[in-house]
Amino acid sequence: MEYANDRFQRINRQAKNLQLIKETNLTLVFNMIYKHRSISRAQLAKITKLSPTTISSQVDELLQKRLVVETGTGEMGTSGRKPIMININENGYYVISIELMEGGFNCCLYNLLCKRVDARRFSAESYAHMGDDLIGAALQILELNQVSEDKLIGITLAAPGLIDYESHRIISSTVVAVDESNDFYDALQRRFQDIPIFLENESGLSAYAEKVFGTGSDAKNLIFIDVGIGIGAGILLNGNMFRGSFGLAGEIGHITIDINGPKCKCGSRGCLEIMASIPAMIQEIVFAMMSGRETVISEITQNDLNKINIDVIRYAISKQDALALEVMKENARKFAFGINNVINMFNPQAIIIGGEIAKLGPVYLEQVKQYLSDIELKPNVSGVAIRYSRLKDDATTLGGARYALDTIFHTPKMIKSEIPPES
Repeated sequence: MEYANDRFQRINRQAKNLQLIKETNLTLVFNMIYKHRSISRAQLAKITKLSPTTISSQVDELLQKRLVVETGTGEMGTSGRKPIMININENGYYVISIELMEGGFNCCLYNLLCKRVDARRFSAESYAHMGDDLIGAALQILELNQVSEDKLIGITLAAPGLIDYESHRIISSTVVAVDESNDFYDALQRRFQDIPIFLENESGLSAYAEKVFGTGSDAKNLIFIDVGIGIGAGILLNGNMFRGSFGLAGEIGHITIDINGPKCKCGSRGCLEIMASIPAMIQEIVFAMMSGRETVISEITQNDLNKINIDVIRYAISKQDALALEVMKENARKFAFGINNVINMFNPQAIIIGGEIAKLGPVYLEQVKQYLSDIELKPNVSGVAIRYSRLKDDATTLGGARYALDTIFHTPKMIKSEIPPES
């Protein structure tokens, strides 16, 4: 009896191992198709070192799951039967990527090739019922694009703030008014029980997008710094998002650059965020105008201080307005000190700057670089590429979509169980 039990357990382990090998091979084959796009079974066998029989079986399963399609025949270097090419079935499945922001959120629909199908902005007067709002937005964008719910395989929720990745909660945020009782993630998971839900920091997802699609594609170690209402950073080390031990990495907005500076919302003083964010620039201009400083900004806004924004500041700089240039240079100086601290800590290959601050254009970026050259720890800073993001407004949701797809399709059991079979 004991021998029979041992034999049963051994056979059971072998069966599980064979299933894992099958699932792992399925993931490998899918990822090779994703990487090379139009590719034949013979080419897949050569690249993956799997047998033609195994490749044929894996491709057939991917075809059945509607993940790939046959797209015609390819060219051969010799005479003979032309191979049938395999490609990703880009509209076979979709992911939804949501970005929380001040006053609401963006909800975007992406296909399997990370092409944005639709994007919608939703306002939110209160965050108390945000879970219901997010569910409604997800269902609405599916319906408007005639995408059935069984084609949805993942949802990413990007949040500006500190995240507890174990409880799936936003701990705090200086951008959106949330508290630790928020249940956005739980609400989405209860409604969409059969698909993975990802909650990530927005700057981390922007960094991920930069690595895959943007100016940081040549760097394994890069930092994306988002400057807007607040200042946050996404950190990629060896190509992977770095969260830190407790998920708090990247809060460079709360690096102190002046211990005697103004008090920040976080409780500290002289934080980079309160010293060099866009609201900080606006505040400096407002104080100067209230003190009687002459500026073209008065003409643009007709002395309505509430109308001062980054676009107004950009225009004033283009007109060589003395106040705007002065504030911009001081902001660049403070920002440079913050960047210098980050570079000295992480020694990245690239610093990518995104957010509203990029509207100030090359003149601001060059000013930051100039200040950095004066304070750099040589040769640490000199070899770091510092540039603006080219992804503009969709970096966060694009990164969220790609992160979801990469996570799903690099996890064997997700390919096996999370994607419904053909009905």
